[in-house]
Amino acid sequence: MTLSVSVDVIPRSKTEQCGAHIDEDTIALSESVCAHRSRRNALVYVSRLPPEILANIFMYIMSNEESYMGTSDPRGAPACLAATHVCRYWRQVALEYPILWAFIDGVSAQWLAIMLERSKKVALVVIYNDPKPLRQCGFEQFLSHLPRITFLQLCPSPPEADRILNCLSSLPAPLLHTFKFVVFGDPTFARPISDTIFQGQAPQLRSVQLVQCCFSWTSCIFTGLHSLHIGSSAKRSSLSQILSALRRMPELELITLEPRSSEHVDALSVQVSLPRLRRIELFNSTILTATSLFSHLVLPVDVRVVLSLTKIESTQSFADLFSAIHKNHDESVPIIRSLRVSLLYGFFTLRFSTSIPEHPWTHDSDIRLSITFLYSSWITKPDILFDICRTVPHRKIQHLAASFSGFDAPEEFWRTGSAELPELEIIHLDDTPIQGLLNALLVGDEHSSYTASAYPSLRALELENIYLGCGERLFLEAVLMLRVGYGVGIHTLRLAKCRNLMWKIVERLQTTVAVDWDGHEDALTDTDGGCLCSSCNDNNSECYEFDAEALSILTCPDLTHGV
Repeated sequence: MTLSVSVDVIPRSKTEQCGAHIDEDTIALSESVCAHRSRRNALVYVSRLPPEILANIFMYIMSNEESYMGTSDPRGAPACLAATHVCRYWRQVALEYPILWAFIDGVSAQWLAIMLERSKKVALVVIYNDPKPLRQCGFEQFLSHLPRITFLQLCPSPPEADRILNCLSSLPAPLLHTFKFVVFGDPTFARPISDTIFQGQAPQLRSVQLVQCCFSWTSCIFTGLHSLHIGSSAKRSSLSQILSALRRMPELELITLEPRSSEHVDALSVQVSLPRLRRIELFNSTILTATSLFSHLVLPVDVRVVLSLTKIESTQSFADLFSAIHKNHDESVPIIRSLRVSLLYGFFTLRFSTSIPEHPWTHDSDIRLSITFLYSSWITKPDILFDICRTVPHRKIQHLAASFSGFDAPEEFWRTGSAELPELEIIHLDDTPIQGLLNALLVGDEHSSYTASAYPSLRALELENIYLGCGERLFLEAVLMLRVGYGVGIHTLRLAKCRNLMWKIVERLQTTVAVDWDGHEDALTDTDGGCLCSSCNDNNSECYEFDAEALSILTCPDLTHGV
């Protein structure tokens, strides 16, 4: 069978003409849809915001962007570019707001030229946290705008550092407020930053941070500083140089230094007064060097002191240090009421505070003294912490927080603490073994099996991130009952994020003490319900002695008569 199909043949010219009309209609429809979308978008609240409010929102987003914090776009594009790709109105507002383009943070050479043009003549913030984009951007381009830069942070490698310093010496910086210069790489780079920088003209300069480079202490350009940070350098500044320069910086509020090892400056009769100083930090310093420096400084009584010591010396050296810091023995000096101690990555840190914090590890403005040093168990005994406490003036420590991850403080340590801190009312332990403390709270003597003389003022025990074996839980209960029986009971037991703790156990503890529990339940059991804690699975005789000692207390009416 043959099929016959009749097809009308359309001339080619007519086909092309119809296609052209269709294309025109499609374009018209697209333009119409775009126009309708623009009109629809104009009705939403964000599109009806006045330009100045929308621009402020852009600025707020910029100030919270990760790129502004140093993580730049891999293409070197500015973060503010995103605002120009949303809609026509946003793009118009962004392009007409010069301040939005004044935050130059690691942008490429291509975008640097565009941002310098779009920022017009407003003050600039320039940040390059990586030597590579700084090298690629052509830093001469933005340094030629030095007279309108208010914030300048550069992190060059040594080969570029000299060239950049030459550029910085070619123009004045009348608006510059903050200058940070961190040299990456070769620590032997030691060209001093002198009076030639900024042509000696930076009248608004208030904050300077220099790392891996030298600082000419005779420079007069830094006399108006409020904040000075001098980081690690192959050539440290001597104490005499530091004191000479500080005399010309009476407005200083924050100082961070890494001074050279101790030298003979006692012959200098100079006393440098820094009445506005709020915080002073010394890193990689010896106690002798710190003492020499503080002996020539006159500081406010409430100044905050942060010390990172290279080694621990005698207890007397700490007494000399604190005497140099606190020359004014006026009774108005703030009283130290809290001690926070932590051991992390082999470093002990002691923080002395004038108030008892709501949470021990929050950073608060009441920390008056912070000391960090490397701990070596074969060189230093852990109770050196309490020796240091004994030399701290104006102390009445009522709160102790300790975090000794990986370090089991022995009973002797806690007994020393009881002798040195008789007014202690609160002990907070975080991620710290508690057996040594429990043993100290239950001290035996020759006249009776047990006493509860340790920490007589203790009213609250706080345990956080603690692994509680069954034997330790039992012994904790015994200690609480015994202290009640001797009239020195602990009023409050706080438990947070503790392991191997269940509601039934908390209920039992509540019969002896008020328990503030976060409700975190974490049972260490196997599939058959057996306990997996160290007390139940360790065949070490010490564990059995520990459990037996606790049971003897709990079942002895003579020891628990007051419960």
